[in-house]
Amino acid sequence: MLTAITLENFKSYRSARLPLAPLTVLIGANASGKSNAVEAMRLLSWLAQGQKLSAIRYAIHDGEQVVRGKVQDLAYCEGDSFSIGCETDDDDFNRLSMTVSLREDGLHLAGEQVAGLRLPLYDLDQPSTGRSTDVRVAYDNFSRGGKKPHVVCSDQMAIFTQLTSPATFDAKHRKSRETIPKITRAYEASLGSMLFLDPVPARMRDYSFPGEHRLNGDGSNISSVLWDLTEGARSTGEATADVLGFVKSLPEQNIAGFDFLKEPRGGVMIQLEETFGAQTRRYDASLLSDGTLRVLAIAAAMLSAQTGSLVVIEEIDNGVHPSRARHLLDSIRSLARRRGLRVLLSTHNPALLDALPDEAVPDVVFCYRDPEDGSSRLVRLDDLPTYPELVAQGSLGDLATSGALERAAKIRIDEATRRSLALAWMDRLG
Repeated sequence: MLTAITLENFKSYRSARLPLAPLTVLIGANASGKSNAVEAMRLLSWLAQGQKLSAIRYAIHDGEQVVRGKVQDLAYCEGDSFSIGCETDDDDFNRLSMTVSLREDGLHLAGEQVAGLRLPLYDLDQPSTGRSTDVRVAYDNFSRGGKKPHVVCSDQMAIFTQLTSPATFDAKHRKSRETIPKITRAYEASLGSMLFLDPVPARMRDYSFPGEHRLNGDGSNISSVLWDLTEGARSTGEATADVLGFVKSLPEQNIAGFDFLKEPRGGVMIQLEETFGAQTRRYDASLLSDGTLRVLAIAAAMLSAQTGSLVVIEEIDNGVHPSRARHLLDSIRSLARRRGLRVLLSTHNPALLDALPDEAVPDVVFCYRDPEDGSSRLVRLDDLPTYPELVAQGSLGDLATSGALERAAKIRIDEATRRSLALAWMDRLG
């Protein structure tokens, strides 16, 4: 399972680490760099699905949401390379790092390795030159001493996606054949299964066809996914109850149940049943509000995501009434725990921040611009030197809107001062 995303010289970041808890909330002002951090994750996921670096410029032109802007904008301050990677909870070989260079003819992978406590599992140590795309990758043969063997790969695809077959390695390196594909496939699955949810209600109001198990990022196949979860092969009474639990976060509505309309071609459309007093009304997806569709999309995403994967929901507060924010967050956190998911939410809504469960507050990540060079920075609240004093001043929403959080993040404190502050705070408690 993913535990962190790392960035170096990527877009507005010089160097940053985004830690991932079961529920992580990413906060910060507009233009602080929140979306750029999510884009690094999108790029990692896109490459894990076997996509080629040469296809990025075409994906951008076609409107595919991989990264925004031009290819030349990917590196920090018009640089010629950037690095992205991740950390996992694996006991060994738990760090992936990829370095991409920008050349005249496009993007090339200039470095990649999976490493842990000992030698790297593999290391791209001989990058291509000129217009060539062939690179040589050293891999661990689990023997002491001597030079490590090499395989030839393409610098247009993530190396870990090219090392998933035992046949790639020399037959005499049996442990390499057993170990390396197992680990690279795990990275491929963890990164490739990320779900980036950005619901577009206008695309969710039509019929969709049963048989789709994974929600599209724009929510366009929401009816077919919910049908699959509650009526199809994967249906359980638990899933139906979970969906109804989510829609309870909607204000001024009393949703008693839901079913599906079916059209002659086989398409399905979700229909909610609302009760007030003795009256019952049904509303299909074409009549539902944007907020209702967004909440249904969150429920579908949480229920359909692959176990152990990461679900990313940007600007979760869109369409969510402040009075129901706590219920929605509790539902997300409970389901993430039960299904073994990691969830990353981004927001700048004070009401939603105040609705966070107390145990999730230390894992909130604050995004801000460095006052000296303007680069984007990330800091986990619990890692702030003045965190205990900070949270004693007021609610998280108040701290964000008053600027206290930003001031605390930008304070430079050495370790000795940090210890003295902590001791002083403990003295005041006792």
